[in-house]
Amino acid sequence: MSEEVHDECGIAAVYLKQNGNPENKALFYLYKLLLNLQNRGQLSAGITTFNRGRRQLLDTYRNIGTVNEVFRTSKEQLSKELFRKYAGNKGIGHVRYATFGKNERMYAQPFERHHGRLWKWFSFGFNGNLVNYAQLRHVLESQKEYHFILENDTEIIMHYISREFSGNKKLSLRRAFGNISEKFEGAFNITFVNAMGEIAVSRDPLGFRPLCYSIQDGNMLAASESNALVNCGYENFKSLEPGKMIHVENGDISIKRCAKCPRKAHCMFEWVYFSNVSSVIDGKAVYVTRTNLGKELAKLETENTDKDYIVVPVPDTAKAAGDSLAYELGIPAKEGLIRNRFVGRTFIESTSRENKIQNKYTMVKEVLKGKKVILVDDSIVRGATTEQLVRNLKEKGGAKEVHVRVSCPPVLGPCFYGIDMSTVSELLAPKFMKDPEDEMPEESRTKMAEYLGADSVIYQTIPGLVRSIGLPKEDLCMACLNRDYPTPMGKELIKIALDNFRKGKKETKRIYETAVKCGC
Repeated sequence: MSEEVHDECGIAAVYLKQNGNPENKALFYLYKLLLNLQNRGQLSAGITTFNRGRRQLLDTYRNIGTVNEVFRTSKEQLSKELFRKYAGNKGIGHVRYATFGKNERMYAQPFERHHGRLWKWFSFGFNGNLVNYAQLRHVLESQKEYHFILENDTEIIMHYISREFSGNKKLSLRRAFGNISEKFEGAFNITFVNAMGEIAVSRDPLGFRPLCYSIQDGNMLAASESNALVNCGYENFKSLEPGKMIHVENGDISIKRCAKCPRKAHCMFEWVYFSNVSSVIDGKAVYVTRTNLGKELAKLETENTDKDYIVVPVPDTAKAAGDSLAYELGIPAKEGLIRNRFVGRTFIESTSRENKIQNKYTMVKEVLKGKKVILVDDSIVRGATTEQLVRNLKEKGGAKEVHVRVSCPPVLGPCFYGIDMSTVSELLAPKFMKDPEDEMPEESRTKMAEYLGADSVIYQTIPGLVRSIGLPKEDLCMACLNRDYPTPMGKELIKIALDNFRKGKKETKRIYETAVKCGC
């Protein structure tokens, strides 16, 4: 994707059996898991480990920055000290990108809640977005002496988990997570560890975000994506089914159902863009899906391609689709755009979009000059970066023509389930396409091409996307494409969003942050 659109977070959990000989290397595995989940969040990283041999049974470390920045790996001695201090045989981890809440250390996860009673002392990490956040907060605020420090749904989750453990009788984690699943609406994958050493890893009832696990030699690793497990040597992995949880207690590892699964709503964007290309999500390989998307795009091609045409994928997530499209059309795929993978995060960032593009991509004139470029991107959300790329390919790269091809259908609706596109007005496609259709009309494509400065635009079709992923249409969440939202409040929020868009109203906050009652 040429513009930065982000998923909420990545989560991880580790349990290493002890067998009388303590193996306190959970942090080593958590670090590796988070490093392989870095694509899901670069703003902060953190871990909580459990160690029965230390006074601080649960200990949490979190900070702003990438995984290597947080764990100080450029300073060997400091890094070793961190790994010694937070050694344990169990733990959870988190990487964050903020779709909700500020970019400050206090928002970094995991969140730890201290308590004198061991089963009430816990830490957890969260991946997703609660659609009914405002309602949940209103319920708590209506009660006496509730106070909120942060402005995000993670704090709300912490309060609701805490409420499950009120009183003197310990509630089973299965019951506790089942109860909160009945209250929450949206995407909420959670990793949890308490001061008794119990671990829970749960996936929400609709399975919006991916979550997988592997049990090997009595040890358990769980992560948002399978590539993280494989790169830790855990190759026999499974996807956790929606509504189920992994429970670790007293050395026993079990998979339990904690919530009913009325339907599945796997986010199609995970295959199109978010997930690592080497991951397998719910049995479907991301790389295979992206090559299939290229094949489907080739079926829609209108250009009579000849020796002057080349395919240029926008690095990195469009490469598989671009290569596949080029193969099907019988023309070369070239790296006319080189992404600078070493820029990293910076606090000294220009407000000029052109400067941002120049920092991120380099045009290879020797590849582009005089060519008719088929520019393949995995998706277009807001479009400003695509417009600048098209201009640069022509003006700086010397391309004769630029034909934009998009492996995802037009994005016509906001996401309420964990992707930071929350209003209709910020999206490009609704400006040219009023209502969702299986295929973007030619008139809309012509007007968009003119807007972008491109010679033509072709989008993937919805049927082509479904065929490429290989799961039943009814098991996918494609709400941002077809405006068919899989949860009740989602259906109400899109009505508000569309009404605001048609009235030309500029939203200053995400709709789900303020909608205590739908329709208000």
